[in-house]
Amino acid sequence: MEVIRIDDLRYLIENNKQPSISMYMPTEPGDKDKNRIMFKNSISKAKDMAKEKGFDTTNLEKSIKPFMTMAEDLEFLVGQREGLAVFINDEGAKVFRLPHKFQEAVMVDKIFHIKPLMPIITEDADFFILQLSKNKIKLYEADRFEIKEIEIEGLPKNMDDALQYDISQIHFGKIPQKTGSVGQNSISTYHGHGIGDETEKEFTLRFCQVIEKYISGYIKGKNKPLIIAAVDYVQSIYKEASSFENILPKGISGNPDMMTPDELRKEGWEIIRPEFLNYINEAKKLYGNMSGSDKVSESIHEIVKASRFQRIDTLFLSMDAPEILGVYDEENNLVNSDNPSDEKAEDLIGMSVRQTLLNGGKIYYIPQDEMPNKNHIGAILRF
Repeated sequence: MEVIRIDDLRYLIENNKQPSISMYMPTEPGDKDKNRIMFKNSISKAKDMAKEKGFDTTNLEKSIKPFMTMAEDLEFLVGQREGLAVFINDEGAKVFRLPHKFQEAVMVDKIFHIKPLMPIITEDADFFILQLSKNKIKLYEADRFEIKEIEIEGLPKNMDDALQYDISQIHFGKIPQKTGSVGQNSISTYHGHGIGDETEKEFTLRFCQVIEKYISGYIKGKNKPLIIAAVDYVQSIYKEASSFENILPKGISGNPDMMTPDELRKEGWEIIRPEFLNYINEAKKLYGNMSGSDKVSESIHEIVKASRFQRIDTLFLSMDAPEILGVYDEENNLVNSDNPSDEKAEDLIGMSVRQTLLNGGKIYYIPQDEMPNKNHIGAILRF
């Protein structure tokens, strides 16, 4: 797989078969020999670590075997991206080829370790892209790594199709009757030849109004920004026609028909990323405004407990944060970090991250000098 979704994270977080192997490898696209050596060395380290820690590895070989087979597959070896994350236990193996250069690491524990995934899973945002041209009308849902087309019933396929509809008849979820008033000459009209008394702008506005009925009907209430991919003046007219409040000012300019969906995604992410950074800055301001109140916390003990009860809205985590080993007593809702050598001890920061992700909280993984406090961790609480 080349993207990690929330269901994958949930699997990694909730799966606690022992031993659990987490391997992170920096890979070289196209370099089969270097990748093969790294894969085999990582597996060898993992096996040795499992034995040293006294884990029962009787059934582990069955799960390792499919990955070892992959490690000999030429297509897999040369088809790597910048990084590979592999998770193996008795339940099987999960393998992710990802666009991130990991520090090489092999961990064998009672749980999977997901902290190295933070740069990938925290710097992401969902958005819509509307491809709008005379020949193609498509709506996509995208994020930093993936894009997929959204099928909307009745959505016209092109300008000719759209301009055969009476705007007053269009309602989301219903297909209106075609009026038949616009025929084969409509494309020439797009280039300024006109239909009746309509100017080119009026003609384009009517086209955008038809499309907007379908698009706003689908995306309304979904709380995701919309990026328009069209020539500049069509972008401007569509924004004039639309009632959707979350259209980003900047769009993807030029003829979108000349771009693949993945190229649209990449350009869309470059537009969204500054908006994403704005979200972080706004969250930091909110943290500062509430500093000293019971709505924020810098205590790892309190944050661990809050994460268990779905109280964390936003978690700030420094990229330099060290492990803080401790034990969480679920029965008494107590955290003890006085004895890090306790065999039950685990990383309290990792525990907070896992629970926050499971409970739908936001996590911002940022450099230490950008933290809203002087600590390695901080949280905005829901209640």
